[in-house]
Amino acid sequence: MKKNLLLTAFIGVAAAAFAQKSHPDKLPWVEGKLPPVKGRYEYKISEGDGSTLRQARDDAFGGVLVDLGNLAGIDVSSRSIVELKSELGYSAGGGSDYVETSKQSTTFNIKRQGVNVSLTKVGEYYEYQHGSYHLWELYEVSMSGPFKAFRPEYTAIYGLSGAWRSAILPGWGQFHKGKTLKGVGFLAGEAALATGALLCEMRRADSYRKSQETTNLAIIKDYRDRADRWTLNRNVALGAAAGLYLWNVLDAALAKGKVKYAGLPQNLQPFVLEADGYYYCGLSLKF
Repeated sequence: MKKNLLLTAFIGVAAAAFAQKSHPDKLPWVEGKLPPVKGRYEYKISEGDGSTLRQARDDAFGGVLVDLGNLAGIDVSSRSIVELKSELGYSAGGGSDYVETSKQSTTFNIKRQGVNVSLTKVGEYYEYQHGSYHLWELYEVSMSGPFKAFRPEYTAIYGLSGAWRSAILPGWGQFHKGKTLKGVGFLAGEAALATGALLCEMRRADSYRKSQETTNLAIIKDYRDRADRWTLNRNVALGAAAGLYLWNVLDAALAKGKVKYAGLPQNLQPFVLEADGYYYCGLSLKF
């Protein structure tokens, strides 16, 4: 079946693909939390599998070509994919030993009648299990031609945003950083120590009260000794709670959190405003 088909595709504009090793925390976009859009494009995630990274990349790239064909209303067969890759001079890259900062610069052009498509790979993440790679690739896609690509940056540093939360409520900073198990540990530990200190204080007060309700010196001494032991236990619990609280705040301030986007969220944006000859700068927050 002959058609003067598609795809006018400009693949790989300005910024190019970068490879990175599997991270202990999945990148946000792998779990569906896409970066903010910075231009006239939309994000597309493609997945691939293979016994090597080259095969997984080849599989993922073929998948994105099929998706582009579907968007353009055109059937892209296995043969079409092979022809397109050959025409593009597409290469899935070398061996499997990539470091996080390695980059590949790739630009492709297909000139055919139909649709003007631009696509750039801006993120890659993979997991290796049982002798096989499962790969995720993040693309920026424009169906209206070339665009300025934006490569998302990531960080595990949260500044003081975790510290002040944990200073208010132990474990809150860890929850904020995506360290749920650690947050539960701090919160439960503080609750247990505070409860223990309260129970010890109640026992101390009870023993002291009973020592005042009798004139028998031996009984008075026994209750006073009990009160002293409960006082010691209470102070130990309070000291441990204070130490755990300090550890909780320091951990929330200094430990790295779950990987997130380094940029400002879409609902928080800087602004500059001119009024009556004065310029005002600040941040706008959309609820």
